[in-house]
This record gives sequence, structure tokens and C-alpha cells, in this order.
Amino acid sequence: MPQSLPPSSSLSSNAFPLYRRQRWGSIALYYAAMVGLLVLFTWVLSDQYHQEVNASRDRSATRAELVGEWVSTTFALSDQVLMDVSQLLEPPMTPFSTEHRHFESLLQKRRDSLPMVEEISIIDEHGQLLVSSNLSHPPGFDTRGTAFFQTFQQTPQLEQLVTPLYWSAFSRDYHISHVRRLRGLEGHFSGLAVVQIAPRVLDSALQRLSMGAGESIAIIDTQGQLVARRPGLDDQTALGTPIDHARITQFLNSAMPSESMRIVSPLEGDDRLFWLHRVEGLPFAVVVGESMRQVLAGWWQRLWILSAILVLIGLLGGWGLRHYLNRLQLEMQLYQRMQERELARAEAQQREARLQALVYSIQDMIFVFDSQGCVSYVHAIHQHRLLKNVHDITGKHYSDVLPEEVAKAFSSVFYRVRRHRYAEELEYSLTFEDEVRYFAATVSPLSDASGGFDGVLALVRDITQAKMDDVQLRIAATAFQTHLGMLITDAQGCILKVNRTFTRITGYQESDVLGENPRMFSSGRHDADFYRTLWGNVAKSGSWEGEVWNRRKNGEVFPEWLTISAVKDNDGVLTHYVATLSDITERKAAEKEIHKLAFYDPLTGLANRRLFMERLDAAMKTRPRNPHHGALLFIDLDNFKQVNDTLGHYAGDQLLQQMATQLQAVLRETDTLARLGGDEFAVVIDTLNEDAEQTALLAEAIAQKLLVAIRRPVLLRDETVMVTGSIGITVVDGSAPSVDDYLQQADMALFQAKEAGRDTLSFFDPAMQSELVQRARLEADLRHALANQQWRLHYQPQVDRDGVPTGVEALLRWQHPERGMVSPGVFISLLESTRLINEVGDWVLEEACCQLAEWAQQPQYAHLEMAVNVSPLQFREPDFLARTQAILQRTGAPLEKLKLEVTESLFVEARDDARAKMEALKALGVRFSLDDFGTGYSSLAYLAKLPLDQLKIDQSFVREILQSPANAAIVESTIALAKSLGLDVIAEGVETGEQQRWLAEHGCYCYQGYLFAPPMALSALTQWVSQHKG
Repeated sequence: MPQSLPPSSSLSSNAFPLYRRQRWGSIALYYAAMVGLLVLFTWVLSDQYHQEVNASRDRSATRAELVGEWVSTTFALSDQVLMDVSQLLEPPMTPFSTEHRHFESLLQKRRDSLPMVEEISIIDEHGQLLVSSNLSHPPGFDTRGTAFFQTFQQTPQLEQLVTPLYWSAFSRDYHISHVRRLRGLEGHFSGLAVVQIAPRVLDSALQRLSMGAGESIAIIDTQGQLVARRPGLDDQTALGTPIDHARITQFLNSAMPSESMRIVSPLEGDDRLFWLHRVEGLPFAVVVGESMRQVLAGWWQRLWILSAILVLIGLLGGWGLRHYLNRLQLEMQLYQRMQERELARAEAQQREARLQALVYSIQDMIFVFDSQGCVSYVHAIHQHRLLKNVHDITGKHYSDVLPEEVAKAFSSVFYRVRRHRYAEELEYSLTFEDEVRYFAATVSPLSDASGGFDGVLALVRDITQAKMDDVQLRIAATAFQTHLGMLITDAQGCILKVNRTFTRITGYQESDVLGENPRMFSSGRHDADFYRTLWGNVAKSGSWEGEVWNRRKNGEVFPEWLTISAVKDNDGVLTHYVATLSDITERKAAEKEIHKLAFYDPLTGLANRRLFMERLDAAMKTRPRNPHHGALLFIDLDNFKQVNDTLGHYAGDQLLQQMATQLQAVLRETDTLARLGGDEFAVVIDTLNEDAEQTALLAEAIAQKLLVAIRRPVLLRDETVMVTGSIGITVVDGSAPSVDDYLQQADMALFQAKEAGRDTLSFFDPAMQSELVQRARLEADLRHALANQQWRLHYQPQVDRDGVPTGVEALLRWQHPERGMVSPGVFISLLESTRLINEVGDWVLEEACCQLAEWAQQPQYAHLEMAVNVSPLQFREPDFLARTQAILQRTGAPLEKLKLEVTESLFVEARDDARAKMEALKALGVRFSLDDFGTGYSSLAYLAKLPLDQLKIDQSFVREILQSPANAAIVESTIALAKSLGLDVIAEGVETGEQQRWLAEHGCYCYQGYLFAPPMALSALTQWVSQHKG
């Protein structure tokens, strides 16, 4: 350990503060004295300054009061003249006519007796001059325009008036008038006595006053005009010169008797101290001024003297302080040199002790080898890291101490160091009791006093833990470069490190973010409460994870899944935060797309059936709390199939999209418009009115707007297309028990609208409800019909031109236990809407195939073909082909005798799928007939591609063939088309011989209808065939 400094060192350390205190104390005393003198001199000068100014103000006040008294005396004399004139006029105005010249003479004498008076005049009550001491003013001169006459007229109580300085246009000069009212015997206004005073009298009186240097005296009137001044300044002090200064004007407009002000003189332009004194009872003020240069002349002289004294004291004090400080510094330097000698001796002792302490404090091992490689010195705090005891190593050659492989490596290093004289590194491992430890040695050359090689010094460090840490770091580095973005901050949130995935996700390079706070990534979508909760969870539980919207370097806002973990040391103190993040943009987009596919129609973007049902259900649930009724509308495009068949599937899609846009434009944002499938739309209007009747009227108005929107022409493939729609409406008033009831009501209303001729609307009514109940019962019975073996097959013969049967069409009938035989027109649509058509259709096909297989064994019936109707819904099922093939294989029917009848509506959607299924069955021998041809406006180009064998003319055309030229033309075209395509043709619904003959004449030789036989049971059919075989 280092030894303590000797006592002399302590003295030295104590001397420096003493020196500093003496030095800075002297300087502080000097400055304090100078500041004290400066404050004293400033106080003296300030006091003398105020004394000089106050003395000047007192002199000016005395002069102003003196001049004011003189002015008052002057106008007191003029008032006495006016009083004398008034007495001469008693009784008033009577002598003028007879003694006019005598009165003029009296006025002139009175004027001449007073030098200050220029003119004395008498004016009557009408403003006419009666007599004047100035002969140039003849009697009758009109004075009504003068300000003083008007003032007396307007102010009856005014007895006398002294005017400010005014300019007379008649005399072309400035004047001051002293006017007194004259009253008659009864005290009424009878005229004015006027004394006109020469302003120069006031100026000449001022010139007689004694003035000091820099002083000025002036008389001004209340209008700021110069009446008199001493000394004069040529044109600037001419009579009537306006004194334009705000503060002087402010004083004249106030009621203050006097005021002192220091301003720049508006006449001389220099800084002056003025005293303004108002002459009591007169429109004049006396202004006495004195130049500030003259006022402060003595003060400035004293200022310079005191300043010179202060500077001289400062210089002398500074010289004395400098001399004192220099002597103090020399003493300190001498003292330091004495102390340095003591310190040098103590430091030499300390260096030796410190060196020894440093060596023993080194955790590394030190080995000193002489020039021959023998160990001369060993330092090892941890003796267990040595292969042998220190005493056993000292003096031994390294080859006798180290293992062979390590000795060879050290030998190479030893000789390179000896040759090149620079340090080298060596790593090696040693085994201690089955434990391998790793060491790193720095081997440096040692030199003797002459510079020659004197051996080496090896500084050896145990790097076993460092090796292990290096492995862990490599593992951690590998883990850090994971597929997840990673970010590490310190406890204050400053970013320390990010990985490559973080850069890929955010666009920020590591250099962009080091030292920054992660708030730089904030998108602004989360408020302060969100982050407060986030960090509260981290502080509470040590981690948080969730979805966060952040911002990339390019400004793009994106979603990420973020996990934040707090890292603490062994003492539980927070040291770091580690965050992992992953870009979930694609996942969010997928979720959004899934949500869109789940709740929205992909073609039109409208709500789909699922979302529609949720909205309708929500409207039902709020009905008890909402007094307003709503409405449910079902919309069906009347002739959509025609457009789809004639212009194609793509045009049909465009039509649906434009219809969706046009319908949505009519509705409110709160209304729900949905596409239920095909050309069917539905509208939920949640709130309309509290009254059911008003709700119906509003719903009707909305429906009418929707019909208008549907009728609006649409451009499809450069063709203008117009369609119409049918709308069914039911009022949602809470009366129906369930959503399904409202759906059925709207569906029934839509059916009623279509039955009414389409392009119209219809409301649900109780009659529909009855029909709806019947329909529900019928549906329930249908579900039990197959299980209870209530289905029957009837057969209607098909004949050639000679009436010979060639085949039959299998027709489904329902033997209801209560209703009896039910027509297909009643239940076929219900089978399709309930999807029971697949199950029943398979039963019909299997029954027909079994019958066909049975006939194949009977020669009298083996020639008959069997036509079976297949519903488009049944045909479009994905497993239709597999089910049909299984039936055909199971029954063993002769497939060349089986004919499946399909309708044109089958090819409205998924044409290629339908054709593929037909071709697969065609390959087995099954034949196909296109039923109801001519009603669906099929594409002839596509028709030619289908594997058909027969066209069947619909009975609606056959029925009117003789009455309607249009129907006849359609049938004739159909026959010609069949021939051109190489297809057979058959007409259904033939009921008269005329119809048959017309058809035969135009090339149709196969018929089906009541002319030949109605549909009949199997037993009746076999009997009929036996009677009509050729």
C-alpha cells in the first residue's frame, strides 16, 4: 500500500489555500473599495443633479409668476377702461345720435392715455359698430361674424371676455380684444364695449426683463400661439407662431395652474427645462425655459473632477495591489521549491511500494525467463493454476515445466521474440485433474542496460471463462439473427442494437436508430392511455405482447405483433428491454379478406346473406326498445336471365354490379342492402316511423325509388340494357315471432309482386300468411313423403307421326295421405327451395332406371325410351355425376334408352362444369334432351357445343301455334335449328289434330300431349302401349 506523505507535504498542501485566500482577499478588498467610492461619488452627483434642476425650476417659477402678475395687471387696466366706457353710456346708447363726434373724441383721449390700448369701440346688440376711437372704422361696421360677438350672444351670463390672439382681415394684423357686455335699463343685452390691445406691448415689456444665458420667457395663448417671447428667434418667434408640442398642448387643454417639463424645445430644438404658468382668468400662459446645458454646467464640471479623482485612486490602488501580489507570489514560489524537494524524496519511496503493490494486484500470472529460457521469476496469485509449486519452477527450463506440445509452441515464440524483439501472443491449454483450462500469453522481450537481449516476460491470463462466453455469444448472435425482428434498449429506452430482420421489416438501418427512443416508430394511432397500459403491464409482470401499429422509415404505417420483456440483474435492478416483433401485414390483410368473404358478396361488395341475417336479427332484438317500425324488402330482377343468356355471364355480372350501385344510391347509410344470391337482393330498413301505416307509406316510397333505379338504362358491352324489378315488402313491427317469419312474409310478398305482372311492388297481407302456413305445412309433409313412400311415377307416352309409342316421360306425382294426388306445380319449387330436390331426384332416376331395366326383359316394351327430368339445382351438385353413375350401375338399365331432360337455366352458371358432366354421361351412352327450348333465350353458339340429342319444343309455343304467327315462327325456327345441328325434335303439349298436322308439315314428327295420352300410372301405361303398338 502507498505510504503517507511526510509532514512537509501536508504543509505544502495547506500553503496553497492560504496563498489563494490572501491573493483573492486583496483583490476583493481593492474592488470593494473602488465600488464603494463609485457608489459614493454617484450618490453625491445624483443629489447635486437634483439640486441644480430644482434650483432652475424655482427660478423659472418665480419669473413665470412675475410675468403672469404683470399680464394680469395689464388686462386689469383694460377692464378699468371698459368700466369707464360703460358708465359713460348710462342711460345706454342715447347720446350717439346727437353727440357722436364728441363721444369719438372721448374714446380717442382714453385710448391715447394708455399705450397698451390700440382701439376702443362700442357695438350695439345687432353687432353694428356705433363708435370707435379708430376713425378708419366707420359706424355701421358689421361685427356679427366675430367670435367674441357670437360667444356673448350664445352665453347670456357672460359679462366680459379676453380673446386669445386672433388675426384681423381688416387690419391685416394680430390683435387681442377685451370685451364687456352692456345692459339696458331692464338688464337686457344692449351691446358690447371692446378694448383692442396691441400684443407688441406684451413683447416690449418682456424685452425689459433681465435674462441669464440659456434662459427664455414666452407668453402664449390657450390656442398655442406665440404672443411674446424673449429672446426672439427671427421668424420662429413671430407673432402668432404656433407652438406645436404634445405636452404643451396637453397642459393648455388641462386645468392645471402650472407644470414643469423637460422637453426638446419646439423653437430652439435643444433640451430645455420649462416652467408653464397659466395666467388666472385670462387665455394666456407664461412659459419660462432654461437650457439643460446651462442648468447642468456646474454639475458637469464637478462630474469630470470626481471621475478624474476616482480614476486616479483606481490606478494608484491597482499599482499597489499588483506590487503586493507579486511579492506574495515570489514567497509562494520559494515555498513551493522547498516542498518539491521533500515531495521528490517521498515519491521515490512511494513508486517502489506502488510497483510492488501493482505486481501483487495483477490477477494474471507473470513469468520471467532469462536469455537461456530458464524461469527466473514467477508471480501467481492463484497457485492452483500452476502445474508445479513456485519453488519447483524457479530456475527450471520451460521445457522441463511445460507439456511437450506447449513447450514446442513456446520455443517457437521464444526464439521469434529473441530475434525480432517484439511481443507475440500464444494460446494454449493445460489439463488440471481432468479439467482443461485455456490460457493466453503475451510474450515480450527484456533488455539489459546495454540494450542486449536479457530474456522474456510472459503475461499469462486464464481465458477459460472467456472461451465459454465466446461460445455463448456466438450462440446468442445466431439466435439474435432470427426470423423475428429484435430490438434491445437500455433501461432509459435508448436503442442499443437491432438485428437484420428488424431492418428488413422497418427499413431502418442500425445506424439510423442507435441512441434513439423507440417512440420514433410511433404511428400516432395509439393514444397515451394505450402506452400507459402497455408499460404498466411491463413494470408489473415483466413483459407485454400484443398488436401495435408502427411506422416504417418510408412513412408507411403497418401492423406488427410486438413482445416486450424487461431484463434485470441479479439484484433485481432493471438494465435492459428486449423487444421482438413480426410484420403481420399479410395476416391482417388475410383476416380482412376472410372477413370480407365471410360477410360481403365478392361480386357486388354488398352484404351477403350471413351479414344480412345478422343485421336483421339485430334489428329484431332492438325492436322492444325501439318504438319505430322498420321494413324488410326482397328485390328480384325480372328479366336478368334473358340478359345473362343473350349477352353472357360477364355482362350479367356487370349488370348486378351496376344494379347494386344504383340501389345503394337510393338508400340511407344506416340501411342494409344485401345480395342473397343470383339476382336476388334484400333491404333492411331499421327505423322509419312509430305508426305502422306511416311506416308502410314510407316503405312504399322507398320501394318506388328502388324500382325507378332498377329501370335506369345500363350500358353493357356497348349495348343499352333495361331491366325491371319486383319488390316484396313486409313491415317489421315486432308482431312476427322470429326472423324466419319476416323472411317468409317478404318472400311471399315478392311472389305476389311477380304474379301481379312484375315491375311492381307488393306488401305482405294476412292472405299471404295463410298461404305461408300452408306452404310450411306442405314443406313439413314433403320431408316425410319419401320415408312414407308417398312418391309415385306417372308416365306420358311420346309417339311418332303415326301415333306409335317410341318412349315415355317419367313424371313425378305425390300421393298425399290427406290431399290425394298433388300436382308437381305445387311442390317442385318447394323441393328446390328446401334442397330436397337432390334426394327426390335420385329416387325418380333410380325408379325410372329400374323400370327401364325391367322393360328390357320384355320384348313388347324393350323399344321404349325413358325421359327423366333433371333439375338444374340437382345437376349443379358437385357429387351429381358420382351419384348418377352409381344409380346407373346399381340398376343395370340399358343406358341407350335413357334420356335426361335438362333446361336452359342449367347453363346460366358454371357452363363448363355442366357440359363436362354431360359429356361424362354421354360417354356411358346416356342421351340428352333440351327441355322447354325457346323459353330461355339460349346462346346458339354455346348450344352447338353441348352433347345434345334432342330439342323439345315448349308447350307454351305449341298451344298458340295456330293463332300466333310469332309462336309459329319460333317453332319453325326451332325445327330448322334442330335439323341444322343434327338433333331430333319433339313437341310437347300437342292437344289437337290441327297442331299435329301443322307440326308434321313443318318437319316435326315426334309428339307428346293429351291428344295421344295423359300422364298415367304404370299399369295403365302398359295397357295403352299394348293397344297402340304399330
